[in-house]
Amino acid sequence: MKSRELGMSLVEVMVAVLISTILVLGVTELFGNSFFSSRSNNELTRMQEAGRVALEVIGADARRAGYQGCTAADQEHKFNDGHSLPDDAVTSSSATTVTFRFADPGTGCNDSTGTYQELTWNEPAVTYSSANGTLSRNGDPILDNVNMSVAFIPTGSALTSTAVRITITVSDSRNAAPHTLGNRTFSGTYELRNKLL
Repeated sequence: MKSRELGMSLVEVMVAVLISTILVLGVTELFGNSFFSSRSNNELTRMQEAGRVALEVIGADARRAGYQGCTAADQEHKFNDGHSLPDDAVTSSSATTVTFRFADPGTGCNDSTGTYQELTWNEPAVTYSSANGTLSRNGDPILDNVNMSVAFIPTGSALTSTAVRITITVSDSRNAAPHTLGNRTFSGTYELRNKLL
């Protein structure tokens, strides 16, 4: 009697290969989706943090605009560049540029010990500008993949406005076409409380 060889037939091998291929493709797809989802979440976090930080930095200078220490607020100070406070506390040469002028914080007043701190001015003035997707402070880049726009409220003129609205639009830095996130927009309105009209 002949003994039969035990083993898998060609059909059984092909079925096993097909099932294995489907499992491998499923695991690969799951891993790929997880990987891109993680990268998108990281990029979204970066975009939100960038917008929030940019508004905080700009807002700190916007709130100081026109500050003249503890001196009489109706006094006029002339800067070397021809501008003066309080009229030129905030100026703008375009919709993507804003300049703030103010006394250095903590000067022109008595400190905690009662000692008068001589008044000093922030010269040059602090200028924020947005060009080619880069936000700069006094010409130094501080953030990429960002555009800024400036609007004065309620008049649209820096000279007669009582507030300034800064809008920051942050874009995805990855440029990965199928996985690119949409732009995120952040806006802050700052009252020009130190500026006399």
